Amino acid sequence: MIKKLLSIPKWKFFAGASFALIGQHIYDCLYNTEIEVFYQNTTCNKDLLSKCPNIRGHFNPSIWSMNNIFGLFYVTLVEHQMVPLQKREMVTLKDGGQVALDWKINDPKNVVLVLHGLTGGGDCNYIKDTLERLYNAGYTAVCFNNRGVGFTKLSTPQYHNHGDPSDMMEIIDLIKQRYPEATLQCVAISIGANLAAKYAGITKEKCAFKSIVCIANPFDLLACFENLDRWYNYLYIYYLTKHFKWLLNKHLDVMNACFDEHNIDIKKVLEAKTPYEFDHYFTRQLQKFESVEQMYRANSSINYIKDITVPTLFINTKNDPLIPWKFVPIQLHRHMPNLIFALTQKGGHIEWYSETNLVTVKRWIMDPTLDYLNYFRDLPIDKWQQYIQQPKI
Repeated sequence: MIKKLLSIPKWKFFAGASFALIGQHIYDCLYNTEIEVFYQNTTCNKDLLSKCPNIRGHFNPSIWSMNNIFGLFYVTLVEHQMVPLQKREMVTLKDGGQVALDWKINDPKNVVLVLHGLTGGGDCNYIKDTLERLYNAGYTAVCFNNRGVGFTKLSTPQYHNHGDPSDMMEIIDLIKQRYPEATLQCVAISIGANLAAKYAGITKEKCAFKSIVCIANPFDLLACFENLDRWYNYLYIYYLTKHFKWLLNKHLDVMNACFDEHNIDIKKVLEAKTPYEFDHYFTRQLQKFESVEQMYRANSSINYIKDITVPTLFINTKNDPLIPWKFVPIQLHRHMPNLIFALTQKGGHIEWYSETNLVTVKRWIMDPTLDYLNYFRDLPIDKWQQYIQQPKI
């Protein structure tokens, strides 16, 4: 059998492989496009989904969303850098730490807080696109850049913590003080979605958001990082580790002050080969955890989602290389009518590219996001109250 395979002419082998890839792409783009939606079949949800066609419809991916490596290649090498049109504001927190807010100001009565992912803030295309789409839809949009993220300098030796909502809660208070009459909603992406869900679960009925859209929430950070440790995720492991070390190098002058206090060996940190090693030698020490596993569990949103009271939409994709869809807790919709889970067949991690042409593509994910936000923006308070879920689990 092996001899027969080896005897096949190379041109036939590559021709067959090419036809197979083309056939798979055509199937994924034209037929395997249905979005799976999990929700309680309540009157409220039926009305919501009837007015949100992009949630229950189809996602037709571009060639760049068909394969995880294609998506990573497009993001890093092909996608043109969007021009930043937002206004940046530096904010000093109560402990002296500094964060940045990127604003796109439109309607002051409708504000959307945007939370970024693990490896980028307001400087990244996916955030710029999100802010632009929200602005064009009539919202005042603001991206909260964590400490040291998005080309902001650290003012204290306090690194960003994507599992602690304390800084975000200060920013929410600032927004509410500045726009006291505004309806506040949230769009959170990747690790930012984890933070938003954890915040909503902690605050329960005191949550400041009228609704939340969580895009590519990892839910269980420990399970996701264990899944990341696979040979086929080598490029993601390399990229994440390189990014973590690059970001730390930018802030070494400030962070040096706390290395002795937290028993951090900076040489081992900068020699780390994987995100796990980086977190073992640096992040867990900084956050005072005994192990990386303990830190991942503590920072995960998975155990807080059952306490979320406000309407929340979770959107994930089945071919996410970092977040296997089996980790999405879709079973919670049976107990919580305020939660809706949507799963697309393709989309990569946070790309969800849909075709315009081979060089220029559209980020589809804002279509269902805007459907959801617009619905709750226009919903009277008395009807919104019907969506509020009191924790029962």
